[in-house]
Formats: sequence, structure tokens, C-alpha cells
Amino acid sequence: MKNPFDVLRMKEQEISRIKQEIEALRITAKLLGEEPPSDGKVEYRQVVSMP
Repeated sequence: MKNPFDVLRMKEQEISRIKQEIEALRITAKLLGEEPPSDGKVEYRQVVSMP
């Protein structure tokens, strides 16, 4: 049986990692100039064109 404190520590580490990933995605979205749509609809556009 797993130690509850070990499981808790692992879950806290996962939460911390996910928070860092979310912040990185927010920064990336800002750099790309993407704003969240006001009507909730997602609009797809081409970011990079390949020859």
C-alpha cells in the first residue's frame, strides 16, 4: 500500500508542473498576439506558411 504522504507529494508536484505549463502557454499566446475570443468561438488561422 502506498504511503498517503508520498501520494500527496507526487500530486502536489504534478500540480506545480501543470501550473508552469499553463503559464508557458499563456506567455506563448501573448507572444503570438492571440486574444481569447469574446464570443467563445475558436477561429483558426495559419501561423506559419511552408514553401
